[in-house]
Amino acid sequence: MATNSFKNVELFGGAITASLPSDYIDASSIRQVPDHQEVYLSVNGFNTIIFDLAERVSQLPTDHDALSFHLEDIVESGDACEIWHTDTVGLPNFPPNTPAYRLTATIIPQATAANGAFLPSRPHTPTYTVVLLTLIRLAPQSTDVVVTINIPHIPGEQEPLDQVNFEQGQMGSLVAEGVRFQDEIMNTLQINDWGLFGGGE
Repeated sequence: MATNSFKNVELFGGAITASLPSDYIDASSIRQVPDHQEVYLSVNGFNTIIFDLAERVSQLPTDHDALSFHLEDIVESGDACEIWHTDTVGLPNFPPNTPAYRLTATIIPQATAANGAFLPSRPHTPTYTVVLLTLIRLAPQSTDVVVTINIPHIPGEQEPLDQVNFEQGQMGSLVAEGVRFQDEIMNTLQINDWGLFGGGE
């Protein structure tokens, strides 16, 4: 069922705020989360939204290379990953011309037979996961803000990979909902205390 309501959430002690789906809960209430992350879990499924404050990637020549770098950082060794779409992102609550980019990718786990048949290792193992990753580059703060929405596709519960076509914009209902969440987060994301990054705005 689609989520139609959002709630304003304080992240990193209120230094950052954003609107998140109302049926997502703070993962730190049930497990430990690193200090540089905020993780929210869907109470109605397996989706997650992760905010990560990472050291700015400065050794790569372009912002799009940095975007791919942050994606590769979350891909497990041996998993197959494909990027389907990239574009720029508007951030109405950030300083003008703040560089921001997003991508849509699929990650297929290594637990796949040679003929492409899925070999689940445990219950609720996804056949593939759609990743909606947004990168916000804060050069003066030497920080990359990475916001990731992970949408695992569980056998028998969501659309199989062969029934979606990302090149043609046929994303399936769960991914379409995730894109809506992504848009809402970016439209409301705001840094209230730039001291979070150890310096001024």
